[in-house]
Amino acid sequence: MDRHAKRMEILRAYLDERDDKRKLLGAVAGAIVNASVKKYALRRGVYVIEQSGDTVKIEAPEGFKPRMW
Repeated sequence: MDRHAKRMEILRAYLDERDDKRKLLGAVAGAIVNASVKKYALRRGVYVIEQSGDTVKIEAPEGFKPRMW
């Protein structure tokens, strides 16, 4: 998760150099996501995408505020 945040910061710096004002949102994905990992990611403001049968679900509990880069 922390490496992912660092990559997002690098991407944000790259976009800033090009005067690109788009906001970036982070997400992590997995077929099976451990509850503690999910909780950590959500606390850090990152969406959690998890396999659910033949589709996926995006975890964003009530009051969730995504981190923007």
